[in-house]
Amino acid sequence: MATPGWARTHASAVKGGSKSKASQGKKSKGRGPATVTISAKAERTTREHRETFLRAIAPSDVAEDALSEEELEAYEAKAKAYSREKMRAERAFAKDINEKIRIKMAAVEALPAGAVRDAAMVEDDELFPLKRKLPSYTPAIPGYYEEKQRLAEEAVSGGAALRK
Repeated sequence: MATPGWARTHASAVKGGSKSKASQGKKSKGRGPATVTISAKAERTTREHRETFLRAIAPSDVAEDALSEEELEAYEAKAKAYSREKMRAERAFAKDINEKIRIKMAAVEALPAGAVRDAAMVEDDELFPLKRKLPSYTPAIPGYYEEKQRLAEEAVSGGAALRK
């Protein structure tokens, strides 16, 4: 069975691209550490601002607040009250979601058996359409959206409307 010529070329390119048998399978030797050249301006700026750079990355001393026992207890009480309120809100949210799921399932069960109920049980995981119009508080300006859409499409395709 003959192998096409392009397959042989591709196979040798995958191996390492070497044409000679003597160099196949051997790793090339490194040429030493990489050298980075720094411009004179960057080096001068670094030298001049060295102390500023070091101060910027040095950890700063933060004085601890000396709180009295009463202040500490007040802060702990506020933290506990905040935690209780957040947990109450979380439980209310979970209860609301569970209630909505229960109502949805009851509504689906109330549908007549068959195609209607089966269609209602199918999850809708489609994305919103890209050209959907969002609700607004003011009436639309006639032709504004269409003109804006036309300009956007021409911008993508490189149309002549942008040259005006």
